[in-house]
Amino acid sequence: MEPILKGVRVLGLEQQVAGPTCTMMLADQGAQIIKIERPKGGDTAREMAPLLKNDKGEVQSGYFARFNRSKKSVTLDMQKPEGIAVLWDLVKNVDIVVDNLKPGLMEKLGFTWDKVKEANPALVYVAISGFGRSKKYEGPYGERLAYDIIAQAMAGQMHTCGNDPEGAPTWLGFALGDSGTGVYAAYAAMLGYVNRLKTGKGEYMDVSMYDCMVALAERSHNIYNFTGKVVNRGPDALIAPWGPFPCKDGYVAIIVPTEAMWKKFLTAIERLDLLENPDLQSGPGRGANMHVIRPIMNAWMKDKTKLEICDLLMAQGLPCGPIQTSEEVAKCPHIAKRDLRVTVPDPIVGKLTLIGNPIKMEEHETAYAPLPGLGADTDEVLASIGYDSAKIKALHDAKAI
Repeated sequence: MEPILKGVRVLGLEQQVAGPTCTMMLADQGAQIIKIERPKGGDTAREMAPLLKNDKGEVQSGYFARFNRSKKSVTLDMQKPEGIAVLWDLVKNVDIVVDNLKPGLMEKLGFTWDKVKEANPALVYVAISGFGRSKKYEGPYGERLAYDIIAQAMAGQMHTCGNDPEGAPTWLGFALGDSGTGVYAAYAAMLGYVNRLKTGKGEYMDVSMYDCMVALAERSHNIYNFTGKVVNRGPDALIAPWGPFPCKDGYVAIIVPTEAMWKKFLTAIERLDLLENPDLQSGPGRGANMHVIRPIMNAWMKDKTKLEICDLLMAQGLPCGPIQTSEEVAKCPHIAKRDLRVTVPDPIVGKLTLIGNPIKMEEHETAYAPLPGLGADTDEVLASIGYDSAKIKALHDAKAI
């Protein structure tokens, strides 16, 4: 069957991670992504490590590869009047715009929502920023710049990350502030597009990294809402045992969320006698008494491997999993069957192995195409919106594209 989003045209005013993640998700399902880049250098992600080289010394950025498959690259100098005119023509000829450029930049160039929706009343405009751009919901931080670590920090995620109560706040180890916001932005784009199909009208979708990270950290914020207590780093106070526990060859993630599972856990470790301890018969009780439970668990686990422990716990119907490295994930047979590591041809290094789209469908297949060369699709895209060869040549001569 045809890809679900075939025929949907998306203009990506994007750089780095959040916007490109959003448009990559749409591209995976067949949308045509027109990625706008600077004529010299392009997306700054193109220059970032890891840098992969071929025998000729040509370079492909692994960083850029993570978020930009299956797109078309159009170079455009938005500082030139000719470039602005081209951009207006593109805005008039797409269904969705995804914009994660510096807050205020597009407005300074004249692309306010009022003018944009006048030019294309059915347009869905997804604006991604650190702290929001909607005038309706304008907050005091709206003009601030934000990177992933800033959003993680301010949203409370770093405050709760880490197993040591006395340790420093910890970055999560991956750019959730960027990639998670990109996923929310893809959801916003689809909401806007469904509304367009139903009403014929466009919408301005304001997606803030700070908002998205607070929403993803809802557990600690809702516990505060319900109890007035702040969730801190370290072992959980409400559910226990819960966390990484050491074993012979690494760590295993264990969670015992219910009393029925507590009995199954004690059966697995052959300590049903602990059912007689009244202090250990609830999640909060066990959380307050991990000084009793942890040494027992450590003694049971110390001479067993990750897989041995998981087999014993899963035999009792308990959730658990080995804490894996990237190498172990790459070799995981389940990941292989889920088709989550995909190979994409690349004109520079031959082929790239990437993490594929996690959404699986029975009736449709996800398709992956190579990364775009900088500006490689400029002439093709402009021709598709009615520019003739003379006009395209004039733009090249003016160095607007």
